[in-house]
Amino acid sequence: MKTAAQQNELATLSTVLLSNLDEVIFFSKLTGYIQDMLQEHKVLGFEALSDGSTRLIAENGKGLSKDKVLDKGQGLSGYVARMKRAYYSNSVKRDPLASTGIRDEVVEAELCLPIMVEGSVIGTINVQSVKKDRNFSESDIVVINEVLAGLQSPIRNMHLFLMAKNLNRELMGRIEAKEKELSKRVEIQVINRFEDNSQMIGLSKNFLEIVQTAKKIASQDFPVLLEGSHGVGKKILAKKIHGWSGKKGGCVIASCSALNEAQADRELFSSKGLMVQANGGTLIIDDIGATTLPIQMKILRALVSGEMITVDTDEKIALNVRIIATSKISIKELVEAGSFKEELFYRLNTLSLRIPSLRERQEDIKVMAEFFLNQGKTESKVLTSGAIEKLNSYFWPGNAHELKNIMERTYILTDGQYIEASHLPEFAQEVKVEKEEAPVKFNESTLFDLEKKHIVDTLDHLNGNKTRAAKALGITVKTLYNKLHSYGMIEAREQ
Repeated sequence: MKTAAQQNELATLSTVLLSNLDEVIFFSKLTGYIQDMLQEHKVLGFEALSDGSTRLIAENGKGLSKDKVLDKGQGLSGYVARMKRAYYSNSVKRDPLASTGIRDEVVEAELCLPIMVEGSVIGTINVQSVKKDRNFSESDIVVINEVLAGLQSPIRNMHLFLMAKNLNRELMGRIEAKEKELSKRVEIQVINRFEDNSQMIGLSKNFLEIVQTAKKIASQDFPVLLEGSHGVGKKILAKKIHGWSGKKGGCVIASCSALNEAQADRELFSSKGLMVQANGGTLIIDDIGATTLPIQMKILRALVSGEMITVDTDEKIALNVRIIATSKISIKELVEAGSFKEELFYRLNTLSLRIPSLRERQEDIKVMAEFFLNQGKTESKVLTSGAIEKLNSYFWPGNAHELKNIMERTYILTDGQYIEASHLPEFAQEVKVEKEEAPVKFNESTLFDLEKKHIVDTLDHLNGNKTRAAKALGITVKTLYNKLHSYGMIEAREQ
């Protein structure tokens, strides 16, 4: 039985481990606690990796600057991780199971226990003694297992954290391997001096589905339309699609929101313009919804005919350009509003993807925040659970772009290794106003007035989205436009 003081110490350790979701901190604090309790030569902490190997990351309460990895089944840590039960050797120098382990020459005996949750081993604790008369026994196993039993909540949290981290590491490894394979097969020329060093990070189902679909369509020589709100990574994904496609030509970006019609015409269709630069490769038309109808018509002609006439030399040039267009707003709604060519929309919409916002893939916020926080840094910093909770509570109108900026700023302004909630900026919170329901009063109204009110209320509820409103009302978009015209709310649509 543990004394009251021991129970308090264990409770304090549990609180510390729950507030710091990091494997190095976890194993450091745990080995330090057991070392203080047993007073042996060394207490080591090994993380059990998904491939069966084990990684020494902590010793006597301190994290190691350089990891030491034992291959699958090696040492007592590998044996215990595989067998899922404790093992002790009171003569390690003659024990074949212990021959491949990590220990000092003076060590005489060693005890190794698995750290388990729901049948899965996340690591091992190895207690090493230099005393010649030290004989580990079942009673030692009981003592340490009592400690582990009192830490089941932080152990369960660490299990989930390591699962997510290992899955992301495996995913990124596969993507990097695929990219290396593509780079060996074809040398991809990059024009306009942009380097595609961006990475797409995430573990959520809807994010992974988008990435997998993008990889599948990359080799198809069709136009692609990428939609999504500001900062979700449309341009990054567009560049990734070009990279996965294996095209020998370059990848060029046209930023349409910054150009008026005359500038866009010259930028895209001159003899040295972006269409020519992208020949044999990919042209990313960023924010295509900002282009005018005449520019859209020229893009459509280039897609349909595979050629263009330059604006400066009147030269006809044959084109082999893959168009990837991005838009912050629904192109379909622009078509309905009459500000986007319907034929161009159908051409682009052959292959379309909507990239989810950060609030739609909230489980990715922690992974992305940690990546942006330490990207390109020599010294890593750690987000505490309080900081992660604060990040998750924000609604991220700027999406990944906003998260990246905040993490880079936080790294610079924060001293020390740990990022607390107080180190993050104060985020504006969504205000939900609860309206008091007034008693319903009967008002005499004609069917015309009731219909008009219902349609207007539906549009307000759906933020003016006419396609969704028409669907909710059970009518066609054309009928909705006709009714709005009859109410004097819009001009008649050209047929």
